Amino acid sequence: MSKMGRLIKIHEIEEFSEIKTIQKASISKLILSNIRNLDEKRELEPFLREILYDPNETPHGPTEMADILTTKVNVSGEKKLTAFVLKGKSFQRVSSRNITHQFARLRRIPSLDLIILIAVGNIQDDAQMDFIQTATDAGCDYLIIDTHDLARLFIAYEKICPKDGLPYNEKIGTCKNGHVRDKGITIEMEAREEIKYTILSQKDVSHTGAKRYSATILLDRHYPKEVIRTTIQEVTKKLKYSNYYRNERVKFRWGKTPAHVIWLFIAHDVEDIQNVNWVCQACWIDPSLPVDVRPLGLGGNESLDGIEILWNDSYKARKEFFEKYRGSKEEVLESTNSILNEMINLAKLVIKYFEGYKQGKITEEKFISKMQEMESNVVELYDNSGNIPFPPPDCEDYDQACQSIFATIHNMFLYYSKRGLEIWSKPNRDWLMQSTIKRFYKDLDRIRFEESKLH
Repeated sequence: MSKMGRLIKIHEIEEFSEIKTIQKASISKLILSNIRNLDEKRELEPFLREILYDPNETPHGPTEMADILTTKVNVSGEKKLTAFVLKGKSFQRVSSRNITHQFARLRRIPSLDLIILIAVGNIQDDAQMDFIQTATDAGCDYLIIDTHDLARLFIAYEKICPKDGLPYNEKIGTCKNGHVRDKGITIEMEAREEIKYTILSQKDVSHTGAKRYSATILLDRHYPKEVIRTTIQEVTKKLKYSNYYRNERVKFRWGKTPAHVIWLFIAHDVEDIQNVNWVCQACWIDPSLPVDVRPLGLGGNESLDGIEILWNDSYKARKEFFEKYRGSKEEVLESTNSILNEMINLAKLVIKYFEGYKQGKITEEKFISKMQEMESNVVELYDNSGNIPFPPPDCEDYDQACQSIFATIHNMFLYYSKRGLEIWSKPNRDWLMQSTIKRFYKDLDRIRFEESKLH
């Protein structure tokens, strides 16, 4: 039975994955206009080969099979023999008669996995239909890259200027309008340098039915996916034969038995771990493990030697979000402490009123009146606590302790709000309040402890 081709997404191509960093709305009419003037031989093909790291040139002439024929394309971890059909500025409208002869030649390429049509002009419906039919007949995956996606791709890989869409001059690093390309930084590696990674934490999560480990791995952010895959294989193999146990009872149960399940969580830095923003997750499960003790898989988008890998397609977007809203130590502490001091003072005043009410010094009605008078102030402070910038790693524990006490204090007022009076009876309200006051003092102790670690 012949294989069925499918329409892939452009970011599934690992060499094009940076396109996700360029928003569709950022492509202006001026950029699109200049993209339409790109030359097929002088610009389109060289730019694509540079992105793919493929220096080989396809000989152009009557025997040409494709504009680019390469093995440098990877889709979800699988290397694909890929043919590119390119239509530059001389084809402002791409119709079926412009490309039918090229499609016919593509069918003569054995073991072709993927064909990609790239055009700077408008691709007519008949051309798209013939292209898809060619791919379907050949059992190939396929992709059409139009002007809009081509602009995003070339901006992402710094081939054209993001302000006007004009190509950069490689010698001087500017476009024709004088906009300077960001030089970036130079990364140097030794030719024979070994892959470096850190097993930041390893946890024994075994039970009576299976020996299981979970580990968090730190990897350099400049490593490509291929290196990450190699690391996953290496660490999985290493942990299979680990004999670390959380206690003697588990050690007695499993001894020298190889692990049955390995979970890996890959991160580039401590902030990724703090924000649970994994580069990817991996899971290996012993095929012989019985179904009744077999955990669920990751539902990953890639498989490697029996290891399931789930890539986080939103990693960079989330990374940028956290970096945008992350505050400095002084910003976080200043914002937090101003709210903290006000809320603690209100909480202590509330506790004083509550004790007076329980001792019969003031009536319940008077106590509730006092609570509702202060409620709007507490709600406003609680809402403002949600606008505190994300803390740097050395403030994370303090921030969590403060967020906990903010919620505790907010709950005190919730029980005696108009809504709370409808939900809880008098005995329930009073019991909840007493319990929350105990929690408040525990939260306060935790804050003092975490504060001592800040300096």
